[in-house]
Amino acid sequence: MRKTLLIALCLSTLLAVNAQSRKCGIDTRALVAEEIASGATSVRMLAKMAPGFDPGHLEKAGITIGAHAGQIITLRVPVDALAHLDSNPEVLQYSISHRIAAPDMDNTRWDTRTDSVQAGLGTTSGLPYNGEGVYIGITDWGFDYTHPNYNNNGRANWRLEMAWDHFRHAGPAPAGFDYGTVITTHADLKAAKGDTSNIYGYGTHGTHVAGICAGKGANGQCIGQAPGAKMLFCTFLLGEAEWMDGVAWMRQVAQDSAKRLVVNSSWGMYSFSTLDGTSLLSQAINSWADEGILFVTSAGNNGRTSVPFHISNTFRGDTVDTLRTVALWASDIYSIHETGQCLIMWGEQQCDFTAGFRVQTSGGIFASPFYSTSLGDTVIYDTLLVDGVPTGYRLLIEHSNPFDHRPHIQLDVDKCIGELQLFITAQNGTVHAWNIANLENHAGNQGCSFSRGGHQGFTGGNTLYGIGEPACAAKCISVAAHTADRYNEASGRYYLGDVAAFSSYGPLISGAQKPEISAPGVEVYSSISAWTDDSYSTSVYTWVMDRKYLWAPMSGTSMSSPAVTGIVALLLQANPDLTADEIKDIITTTARNDERTGPLLANDSASIRWGWGKIDALAAVNKALTMVSIDQAEQSRIPIRLFPNPAAGRVTVHSGCGQQQTLAVYSIDGRLMLQTPITVEATIDLAGWNSGVYIVRVGNRVEKLIVR
Repeated sequence: MRKTLLIALCLSTLLAVNAQSRKCGIDTRALVAEEIASGATSVRMLAKMAPGFDPGHLEKAGITIGAHAGQIITLRVPVDALAHLDSNPEVLQYSISHRIAAPDMDNTRWDTRTDSVQAGLGTTSGLPYNGEGVYIGITDWGFDYTHPNYNNNGRANWRLEMAWDHFRHAGPAPAGFDYGTVITTHADLKAAKGDTSNIYGYGTHGTHVAGICAGKGANGQCIGQAPGAKMLFCTFLLGEAEWMDGVAWMRQVAQDSAKRLVVNSSWGMYSFSTLDGTSLLSQAINSWADEGILFVTSAGNNGRTSVPFHISNTFRGDTVDTLRTVALWASDIYSIHETGQCLIMWGEQQCDFTAGFRVQTSGGIFASPFYSTSLGDTVIYDTLLVDGVPTGYRLLIEHSNPFDHRPHIQLDVDKCIGELQLFITAQNGTVHAWNIANLENHAGNQGCSFSRGGHQGFTGGNTLYGIGEPACAAKCISVAAHTADRYNEASGRYYLGDVAAFSSYGPLISGAQKPEISAPGVEVYSSISAWTDDSYSTSVYTWVMDRKYLWAPMSGTSMSSPAVTGIVALLLQANPDLTADEIKDIITTTARNDERTGPLLANDSASIRWGWGKIDALAAVNKALTMVSIDQAEQSRIPIRLFPNPAAGRVTVHSGCGQQQTLAVYSIDGRLMLQTPITVEATIDLAGWNSGVYIVRVGNRVEKLIVR
């Protein structure tokens, strides 16, 4: 009770401070009050600043500035400086950093056609691509820095360049930041072994994701998508601001090395503010994407029709209507222990709605009051007596969210005995609701069912609108999952992969298309951390010194997202000048359609399950090559390839560029032997040529040819 009173006192102060400004949502005010009540001396924030703002004004107030993404920055704000965010006219909007508690690989390469790209088979340049010259940044938990999947047999890390562990307190932090430990040398990475224990213990999720992105495999098996790319790992703390700081650090490393960067995020949340791409996090991603950083994110794992975690209703003013549904507890569905349920509700602009709940037990029905968004911004902490036992609940209510101007209610109800029932009513407009588990470690994004519960007039849920942050950002590529296509040699049959049952449905509540693309995400073999607390049994492993390193299968859009991330690295190697918008266009317009996906591209349409279809790395790389100008090809020094060389009889010249140029061959004393147009390749008849050395020129690039 004392903490509840303290929260209420803090909240009343915050409400009074910014009642007129509306620079932040009601969730920020409530969560800030809760952090203060728990003893926090500072709060992590995201803020949208006026162009050309003076950082000195923030620093004088004791506020620490972190990452920059266009007008979006991250802040650490001392409690006594919170009022400065409202009084400073350069702060346009702000939001608390919401806390999150945060097929085999060979079939994946075959399904995505990456095996052909890595071998240079079918690429219009005739060149192989493996992601060399590109950084892949992975924001995750559970990294093994020593795994031979991305280093040289455990002796020295060749492709894992650096790691920033937010949970490690030894320091030093990266330049410009004041927390965590950055590890920058191969020797120190080997000594550290892996990231520290966090909310997932000593996990392995990040190690598995990294292997799919860029692993070199084991004994020719389980090779990742971009085994030539270098990697940056960030084990990030449980908030949006910390994730942004991790990306800012990766961005600086890539800029210092003059390399392109693609960031993979195999995680997602539904309580990170708006779910329509308008949040400050989405705005930051879009801004960085305009700078040239690529973002790829898992679409989510809430697509199972057996767990319909979304419900909606369109209310019309000519009828009196109430949406009634049962919100199942997480423990009714999963083998987990939840602390309660989070019921998230979003309406339409200028269309208020009302919501309430009740708990039904064998002893009776116990109902809360109804709460309306028309009352304005409100935070309510209360209890409901259920069979004489107090059940706590909290409501965040706002009439018009400052980012998308939608009415919004978030209802958190503590776990209790009985059936949880939700009631929503409105005069007009559509209201969407999601049922999400609140877990003990504050992590997780498990959707839980809405059900009729056998009650007359009640409505069950569905699996629509299942995309969470950060995949909501317009310029983030969100990835669905499917089973890899496969050929069974024994039966001689070819099996098309279908969409994974767990893969989340789109679109966004704004109507925007999500996801954009699909990749294999079912039973994908990849690396397992040697330091994990979890146990795995597998037939794929390798020994390095006295340590056994495993590869094992996992499923989820967490696995399909890094497959696309690796392919983006191939595209950036093939054409380093591609923009984020161009890469998204390439991936969606070269997607592969079949009987499972349906004729999406032929109908100029996208699916709320597949996006535009299955990703096709070979088609995507070839399209990327057609967008390389002659000048760009010269700058990137794509080499000429001659084979065979030495040659006798005939030699084939690959130009390394998909645009028409001039091929010229000179003798060693400067005589022009041949001149002809070339686009991708040309074959030269060497009959009658003297043995010796010749100079082959395509544009400004030259190569020596030896004729026998």
